[in-house]
Amino acid sequence: MSGFAGIVRLTYGSESSEIDRGAIARMAQAIAFRGPDAFQQSHLPGASFAFSLLKTGPAPQEPAQPCSLDGNTWLLGDVRCDGRSEIIATLAQHGTQLSPESTSEQLILHYFAKFGEAGLTELAGDFSLVLWNQPERKLIAFRDLTGSRPFFYSQGEGNLVFSNTLQALLAVPWVSRELDEVFLGDFLLGSPNHDLDRCVYKNIRRLPVGHLLEFSSHGLATRRIAKMPVEEPLMLREREYIEEFRRLFTQAVSDQLAPVNTTIMLSGGLDSTTLAACAVALRKNLSPLSNMNLRVYTVDSQPLYEDQETDLASRLAAKLGIECEIRHFGSVLPFTSPENYENVLIEPSLAPYMHLYNYYFRQMVKSSRIVFSGGGGDEVFRLQALPYLRYLHKKRGLYPVFAAVAGYMASHRKLPALGTGIQVRVRSWFGQKMDVPIFPQWLSEEFSRRLELPARWQMINARPVPMHPSNPVAYACANDGSVSTILETYDSTWTDCPLEVRSPFMDRRLTRFLLRIPAIPWAMDKYLLRQSQIGILPDEIRLREKVPLQGDDVLLHRASGAWDPVPTELPAERIRSMVDWGMLVETLKQSTGPDLHVHLRPVALALWLKSVENHGSFQ
Repeated sequence: MSGFAGIVRLTYGSESSEIDRGAIARMAQAIAFRGPDAFQQSHLPGASFAFSLLKTGPAPQEPAQPCSLDGNTWLLGDVRCDGRSEIIATLAQHGTQLSPESTSEQLILHYFAKFGEAGLTELAGDFSLVLWNQPERKLIAFRDLTGSRPFFYSQGEGNLVFSNTLQALLAVPWVSRELDEVFLGDFLLGSPNHDLDRCVYKNIRRLPVGHLLEFSSHGLATRRIAKMPVEEPLMLREREYIEEFRRLFTQAVSDQLAPVNTTIMLSGGLDSTTLAACAVALRKNLSPLSNMNLRVYTVDSQPLYEDQETDLASRLAAKLGIECEIRHFGSVLPFTSPENYENVLIEPSLAPYMHLYNYYFRQMVKSSRIVFSGGGGDEVFRLQALPYLRYLHKKRGLYPVFAAVAGYMASHRKLPALGTGIQVRVRSWFGQKMDVPIFPQWLSEEFSRRLELPARWQMINARPVPMHPSNPVAYACANDGSVSTILETYDSTWTDCPLEVRSPFMDRRLTRFLLRIPAIPWAMDKYLLRQSQIGILPDEIRLREKVPLQGDDVLLHRASGAWDPVPTELPAERIRSMVDWGMLVETLKQSTGPDLHVHLRPVALALWLKSVENHGSFQ
């Protein structure tokens, strides 16, 4: 993903301009790693910008930024437009004729000129951008609803510093490195991104997904401008559901499939294999006799346990005729990485294997600029039967409810997953542990009281109000930023390498359609996806039930004796002011079940604090 950074001032003079030149030079160096194809710094009166270009495609890209149509409004950002022909056709209807070779940046500038801020919400693609109006001294920033491309900012006295790279803001001398205690408290409660605008650094904020930021003489304000619409379920013939899914999914993959070396992160699951088969078919249709520039990267947890994922993935890759790299990482312990690879995380992570995940990307970037991920498939298909049945009952009466359930039982020989939690309750009657949130007892009393953590924990774990009548869970995933917190960790600001990860299942047009399919039968056990792949995927994958991992790697490493979760060193005073370390150590010694993940949060935070302290990244 290309890197960008900027500093704008509402009022300026020769002294501030000189200060900004020095600061933007430091920011430029911080984003240089993101784009090996171009590297620029530019200056307007009271505004300084930096840009590093990563050429990917398939959409044409501007070779230099910021760019402008009229010399007044300037665009700077990391952008990629999908549905380009539809955008060009809409603009033509309003009197603007554009070439099919127009860049994504030009499309956005023209669309913004015609439709203003509201037009930004109509665009499909990935966006993290600013539009700076030089005469009016007004800046707006926008981050799309999927949120795979981050946006960070810090407001000073009459100035705004921003970038899609957190490291760039840390390079600015006047941006404080003071840590945000609320963020740290939420981290220890297991939800560091509960407030979507917070960052680990107190004076740096992230723009939430679907939000617009405005900075002008009136001050700074953010507001939400993009949401998935709530629409009635589609009533189509059976074949039409399958055909429309195939059309939209193929369009999403086609819009994101570039003629450059691309790696597909492949498992034996349904989502990534569907993606791989579609990408190969598109590439063959485009140029059947040339190198497809596609390869597969697949990993498993062998030798920790017998993991079939790489076996299934490699057999599919062979069937598709693409190269497959298989890696076994079961011997990699929590909070470590293979081959002594060192990666200082830009923010603390709850994932014990975050260093390993980043290592994956460091390996893939050796041969690719783009990585395709099946991420998002579970989220957009995350439908429950009960809300849909309630919706049917309210709209059409009891008969359609009985008909839907009876039809599903006749064809699948089981009840649809209602989402009532009945199975969990039954397991609890037989002494099996329920997966319920745990308030950490090792939090220090003073820290817990000062930040009112018990009340915050209740708020974090409160059941949200349903915002969709028939599909509340998937709708929430598409709107509340929970997916973006995962996709954002694929960004270069986390992986520290010039690699762009794309997730076609999160395409806005596809998601909108999937939110409208009747839950029964189409979303039960990914029935629509399975039906769409008849004759495309082998049945051993297409009909494979979604099964949980055979083991929890953290617990298995603990049980093997190869790894002890109890730290050998006393952490920094900052951690001991938040955590009763003695109580934590005793808890870790006794934890052998799933609750171990809860008690590893202070360990993860202590390791992160130590790593960034060694690199001088905070105060």
